[in-house]
Amino acid sequence: MADLLLREQGPRSRPWPGLHEPAAGVRFLRRPAGTRLFFASDVHGSEQCFRKWLNAAAAYGVDALILGGDITGKAVVAVIETEDGWNGEVGGQQLRARNESELADLQRRIRDSGSYDLILSPHAARALESDPEALDKAFRKAVEERLIGWVRLADERLAGTKASCFMMLGNDDPPELADIIRQSSRIVYAEDGIQELPGGYELLSYGYSPPTPWRTPRELPENEIAGQLDSLAARLQNPTTAVFNLHCPPRGTHLDQAPELDHQLRPKSGLGGQSSGAVGSEAVRGILQRLQPLLGLHGHVHESAGAEKIGRTLCVNPGSEYSEGILRGVLVQLGSKGLESWQFVQG
Repeated sequence: MADLLLREQGPRSRPWPGLHEPAAGVRFLRRPAGTRLFFASDVHGSEQCFRKWLNAAAAYGVDALILGGDITGKAVVAVIETEDGWNGEVGGQQLRARNESELADLQRRIRDSGSYDLILSPHAARALESDPEALDKAFRKAVEERLIGWVRLADERLAGTKASCFMMLGNDDPPELADIIRQSSRIVYAEDGIQELPGGYELLSYGYSPPTPWRTPRELPENEIAGQLDSLAARLQNPTTAVFNLHCPPRGTHLDQAPELDHQLRPKSGLGGQSSGAVGSEAVRGILQRLQPLLGLHGHVHESAGAEKIGRTLCVNPGSEYSEGILRGVLVQLGSKGLESWQFVQG
């Protein structure tokens, strides 16, 4: 259920020590032969992050864009209409728009942060906030409308280009959103079976997660995740040269460390500060260990950006800072030697 003036719960992503990647928009001087991928995840409704993801196709000269789930925002923000303007909240800051131009800027800032804006009178805002069913309906409508807009934008921006585009849902996304993505002429819904990447690499995609404290729309027990992953993997021609796009990272790695929460969903603190623990999937780890694909692309845990090998398989989680309009991603170069290079980027 949506909240009217709710910001995302939990801490923001930590900075990446020692990493100073080029911002999105920087072009590589040379384009090596092979297949170049750009992967990002967890844009959570951010207009700015989605547009940056689309722009990465041209900016980095990639052969394929992959968006790894959790495309839904987390909040509806009421923009209250008054006699002499509009009031709204962005990132905990109360802002005022005095004319149509300032209103458009306020709405843009709300949308870029991943929230959904609704222009309401004070009375309508109070009524909506006191009616959970109506609020949830308004939230779902806003989610669907934004995704429809994204699909149209992708079809326009990618028309006439050679870049392939793959997108899937994550655990936070209502299942019915998949049908909106399937209407695209340029985006392939990645969970619809094994997909073929440019260069002939196979792409296996799966967006469910184990149960979370928030009871999100697409959660399953580990044994069911394991069974579904095994069924998908059975369709692969050559697992060792495949790319696994699995929203949830493997459990017990540098990619799945999140703040531990108490029974009120507040971060726990220990002697050394905030305590953290593993929240990834045992089933994901198991299939990576057994099949040893070329690459694992993961998201889900915003504050646990990093890379780690499980056997020969490189697993990466670029992290997410969507609420700031910052897109974190990873560029991957595949070639005759398999995984030839990779680099975290942000913009």
